[in-house]
Amino acid sequence: MLHTAARRRPRRTRTGRVLMPRSDGRTITSRRFRDLVEAYSAEIGGELSEADRSLVMQAAAIQIRCEELQLEIVEGRDVDPDLLVRLSSENRRLLAGLGAKAVQAKPPAPTIHDLMAELHEESEDAAK
Repeated sequence: MLHTAARRRPRRTRTGRVLMPRSDGRTITSRRFRDLVEAYSAEIGGELSEADRSLVMQAAAIQIRCEELQLEIVEGRDVDPDLLVRLSSENRRLLAGLGAKAVQAKPPAPTIHDLMAELHEESEDAAK
């Protein structure tokens, strides 16, 4: 009979989109990861490419590690400050890239001229 770990298969979260190998998704860290991936994906919007999905998952993983290191600092444990700075910097870079994609995906806000034209059309329709 095979060892239990060798028989495990990767599982998917409820959405079926986030692959989490050797995890059943019930730990606090797994739920936090899933929540971050869903939040970052929703901010970008639309159907994500495989590359975008990978960047989102990487940003979520780095964010979780940064949060773990910050918790260790609060608890008074020794933390390599260089590691936290490097991870935070990489996460900032990833999130900036994802943020740029989110801006591109959102429709432009209506101008004042668009709003005035819409109000004028509504007032003409009401007068009829």
